[in-house]
Amino acid sequence: MLRQLWKLHREFVSGIFRVIKHGVSENRKGLLISLSIIGVFVAVLLVAVLEITATPQFCGSCHNMNTYIESWRNSTHKDVACTECHFEPGLKGMLVGKWKAQAHIVMKITGTAPSRPHTQISDDSCLREGCHSVTTLAETPVVFKGVHFDHESHLGELRRGKDLRCVSCHSQIVQGEHLTVTESTCFACHFYGGEREEPLAECQLCHQETKAKIYIDANENMPFVHKDYLDRNVPCEQCHFDVIFGDGHLNDNICVQCHSEPDILISEVNAEKMHKLHVSEHKVECYRCHSVIDHGIIRPESTDMGLEDGAGVALMNNALPGKGLHYDTNCVKCHSFDQHESIRLMYMGAGAAEIPDYPSPMYQAHADCDSCHIAITPSADGDKPILRLSFDKAIQSCADCHGEGYDVMAKHWKDILTDEIKVTQKELSDARKRIGSGASSASEILDIADKNLAFVRNGHGVHNMDYALKILEDTRERAQRAIMVVDSTYKLKPVDTPNGCTQLCHSCVECIQTKPVPFGNSQFPHDVHVEEEGFVCLDCHSERSDHGKTFLRNCNECHHGSGVGSVECSDCHIENHNLYNGQNACDEESCDERGEKNVMVDAVACDECHVEVADDKRSTVDGIKGTCLECHDEDESYAKMVDEWIAEAATLNTQEVEEMLASTQRMVLRMIKSGEYTYDAQDLLNKAEKNLKLVVNGNPVHNYAFSKDLLNKSKDLVEKAKKDLQTYSTIKTLDEDEYIR
Repeated sequence: MLRQLWKLHREFVSGIFRVIKHGVSENRKGLLISLSIIGVFVAVLLVAVLEITATPQFCGSCHNMNTYIESWRNSTHKDVACTECHFEPGLKGMLVGKWKAQAHIVMKITGTAPSRPHTQISDDSCLREGCHSVTTLAETPVVFKGVHFDHESHLGELRRGKDLRCVSCHSQIVQGEHLTVTESTCFACHFYGGEREEPLAECQLCHQETKAKIYIDANENMPFVHKDYLDRNVPCEQCHFDVIFGDGHLNDNICVQCHSEPDILISEVNAEKMHKLHVSEHKVECYRCHSVIDHGIIRPESTDMGLEDGAGVALMNNALPGKGLHYDTNCVKCHSFDQHESIRLMYMGAGAAEIPDYPSPMYQAHADCDSCHIAITPSADGDKPILRLSFDKAIQSCADCHGEGYDVMAKHWKDILTDEIKVTQKELSDARKRIGSGASSASEILDIADKNLAFVRNGHGVHNMDYALKILEDTRERAQRAIMVVDSTYKLKPVDTPNGCTQLCHSCVECIQTKPVPFGNSQFPHDVHVEEEGFVCLDCHSERSDHGKTFLRNCNECHHGSGVGSVECSDCHIENHNLYNGQNACDEESCDERGEKNVMVDAVACDECHVEVADDKRSTVDGIKGTCLECHDEDESYAKMVDEWIAEAATLNTQEVEEMLASTQRMVLRMIKSGEYTYDAQDLLNKAEKNLKLVVNGNPVHNYAFSKDLLNKSKDLVEKAKKDLQTYSTIKTLDEDEYIR
């Protein structure tokens, strides 16, 4: 039976082969044509499949890839196909990549695909022809959030004994960003304490931009320049303590998250081999194994730290913003809040009854207890903290940070407070005696006054001098109001506390009565103007609420007319002088750039055109025209030329630049409040503003061509600042094409 079945099967197969053989021999040409058509069809189909499966649309067909595709679409690599990076260069790289991709498709179909895809990008993909090159990366400086970065030292040398890859730093850890720089990797290398390499943790290794004027907590009235303090050798840690959070320890049972092989789990850990395998040969992020190390400044009353992996929440639990502290300082480790409650509230500018809050400027600048009461002193064994608890020792910190004389100012404050407290105490005692056992309402007024006076004593008013003086002033006014309750004939007397410029600060810090101070191109002598001419501070300076501004007032009375020549014109009219000479323009690098100077610079001085100044009159257009006619033999064309210059200058659109600048500055202030990086942009905007002021204050009539160039420079600087802000902002407002820097 079986033999018969096998015979029938064999005859059937033989018959099929005879038919095929006969068909091939009879239709050889047709067969070749058919095979060619099929071959071409298969080749076209294969190429089409390869091309289609290489498109982002195909890659994004899986829903768990949507986030990655969207971040790619908004990145600088948006015109680069997925396979250009994810497959290594060459035919072999493409075939290997396609083979691995089939496995992903099978996992997708079978429902075994991971929720978080994990891929690896070879350095060869990044360094392929037409993309990046080691030579270009080594020669091109990179600045990221103010940090000057050197690719050569990171890719060409071992870092902590580890061979880094491109994706060691450029990763997908930050959701919504495609291959962005992962700052957490920087922090892991620079701040990991297990094998601490001190030079890696030096602040200025990364933070080299120290000249930019920054605004603390978006407060326009508190500009700050780090360079001034670094020039006085103030350590960064004097103000920026507790800025590194976490130690990068290995998380418990972390290996079993990926491995289940017994021989791996029970074997002895070889750290060098493990890092070589995970970091150098494969892309495994540091924080898949290590706990997070974060680096940043905690701002008071902020819950959005911008820190990774939810670390901001943990940090805020230590920051205690509701307690009025900026950081979890060393003081808190030993002292309770109640122990120095009055001092803390005084520093915060809060706590006095029925008096508005008035924080100390130092509090607003995030200076904490340690800033004044602990000095960071360099030594051979590293930086060492030295306690400064007594008043005489603590005020050394004033001079260390702010310069010579500020310790004297602190002593001056203490003397003022001692005298003011005595005067206030006497007035309260006198008021108590006058009201006796009179109206209870008067006693209630004095009770509040007594409480506030005790608050100034216990809070040591030097921690917030302005607030302390306001409290004492209010206390003395309350003493008088209490007397008025029982004596209707009593008239309020003005209460005067020593809070004037020279009473409170400038009597000792800059010795302004005898020491000239820089102003324009000259040294301004206060003694001549104050002692001999009887000027007061507000004749030239703004009120304390808008502190620090200097303006010209009443200068003409002495320096014009018969006083012409006593000082140089450029000493006061510096913008006019610089514009006329085509100098002090700002670009991205500096504010020492020169441009086109006025053709008359070498032939005509200021007072040769502005002749009316010598007669103590205001310079007028007609007066300048008269000078032109006098010099050019009454040629009317030169007088008309003045009108042409004025009309030409009027065509410059300074308002457009002002609006661009103001809009971008508002963006900066909003970003500062949200804790985003703005230092580079602030520096660019400062330079743009200097160019604009040079045009506006210098009067473009003095040099139209240079003025036009300055406005264009300002626009370029503002646009560059906007792009810088957008690079680091989470709120994108520019056109998509403008993100590429």
